[in-house]
Amino acid sequence: MAISLGQICDAIEATLATAVGMGRTQSYDELTEGVVGRDCPLLQVYPARGSCDVTTPTTERTTFQAGVRQKEFEVRADLYARPRSHLKQDMKAVTDMIDAIIDVLEVQNVKPYFGVGGVGIKAFRWRWERAVFEYEGGTMYMGARFFITCRIF
Repeated sequence: MAISLGQICDAIEATLATAVGMGRTQSYDELTEGVVGRDCPLLQVYPARGSCDVTTPTTERTTFQAGVRQKEFEVRADLYARPRSHLKQDMKAVTDMIDAIIDVLEVQNVKPYFGVGGVGIKAFRWRWERAVFEYEGGTMYMGARFFITCRIF
């Protein structure tokens, strides 16, 4: 594979770290066992799943590429906006950070996506869901989970 899964995670983490208001970020190989409230907003980026299509020279998008195998990797970015305490303040913190991350994702509209040049991410899509995370022995954090699906070929 021309680009590693680790490089993809690192590139997404570095890009999302630029979101306005972002506190600390961690890529897959920097994850900590616990979250401290003062670290929030905290973003953790890690691989979640992958798939690969079959090699077929007749596939619509690969016809002129002599049977290129396309891979999809889902990378998750968990946003811990703040420790759960007061609902209206929690939701404001989450909403503000979701907006900031969306702003960063929306400017990824030209290649190289996430700054990965050469043989890298050819296309991507994303979605998010609000979440309440439980971490380090029962502490609850209000946040969101971003699902970023990258297409590699």
